[in-house]
Amino acid sequence: MSLKRKSLRFWLVSGTAFALLFIAIGLVANHFTIQSRIGHFADRFQLLSVLRKEALEQYFETLRAEITFWSLDDDLLKNQAELLSAQEAFRKAGENDSARLDYEFVTSAIQARLQVLASLFVAKRGYYDFFLITPEGDVMYSVEKESDYQTNLLTGPWSDTGLAGVYRRALESANEGRVVFSDFEAYGPSEGAPAMFMARAMLGPQGRVLGVLAMQLPTKRIRDIMQFTAGMGESGETYLVGEDLLMRSDSRFQEESTILRVKVDTESVRRALSGESGTLFTPDYRGVPVLSAFSNLALDGFHWAVMAEIDRDEVMSTISGKRNQIAGVMLFLYTITLWTLWYIREGDWAAGETLSGPADTDHTDIGDTGI
Repeated sequence: MSLKRKSLRFWLVSGTAFALLFIAIGLVANHFTIQSRIGHFADRFQLLSVLRKEALEQYFETLRAEITFWSLDDDLLKNQAELLSAQEAFRKAGENDSARLDYEFVTSAIQARLQVLASLFVAKRGYYDFFLITPEGDVMYSVEKESDYQTNLLTGPWSDTGLAGVYRRALESANEGRVVFSDFEAYGPSEGAPAMFMARAMLGPQGRVLGVLAMQLPTKRIRDIMQFTAGMGESGETYLVGEDLLMRSDSRFQEESTILRVKVDTESVRRALSGESGTLFTPDYRGVPVLSAFSNLALDGFHWAVMAEIDRDEVMSTISGKRNQIAGVMLFLYTITLWTLWYIREGDWAAGETLSGPADTDHTDIGDTGI
């Protein structure tokens, strides 16, 4: 076999072997890179889900502290006791015109005092409404004075609402001093807008139950917590889903409110509502494949799924750049390896030719000897 053919065979075998080796190394490196990047996004969005959950828990703890403070306020308890006394006097007087005028005069004076106190608190702390309810279920005071004002929450038109529910549960747990919450619902007196309520019983001297203090919570604070998008890329978002699979916060991708309007029936949401936490790839409520991180928020007997998601395409787009880098590195190493092999090979050949070449010999021409 000629030297040229041997050389060609050597380079074909060597080049192919090293190509296969570096392709295998590249595939392994690519696999670990993909898993590492997906793990990075999974960890980040799982952390975002947990952070949103903790922010909501802190917010609800603040709400508990505020309504507890007001339910123990001496001025508020005094006004509530006066409202009950005026109501009792009116009933005993037989609801005649004179008694009605006295009742309206007294309650108007109390309402005026309450309005200064309650409306300022509602405005500064961002609540929607502030209610004082008697033990019998009569809504005696409201800042907004919508159609629930001066109705009875046990027998009136709003007896099957979240406000009526928290009133009853707060009254049942009056001696425990529990703060109770309702889930979001479409609330008729507020033009069907999504509403959430909390309540706590008010106790007077000797533990007398004076009624219930209730507050209608705003949706803005929860929306602000869930729509904080720093560090979430172009398609990342966090949102809440209730046990009825309807959103409890607004979507980042829709201009109109999605609370109680958009259904999210995905594997990650169902797992979150069952108490699990984790990450997985799944289609979201838009039908878009996403990396979905989920956790569970339990609040006074009901649960919300806390979701943090980013489009799968955005995750994979960050990986494609890494793939190109890996391919470039493998090509560079392959080239260097072949060049090194060529350099060593050429050196060996050169050395071999030197060792195997014709030897120098001393010889004397016979004719020069003069013999």
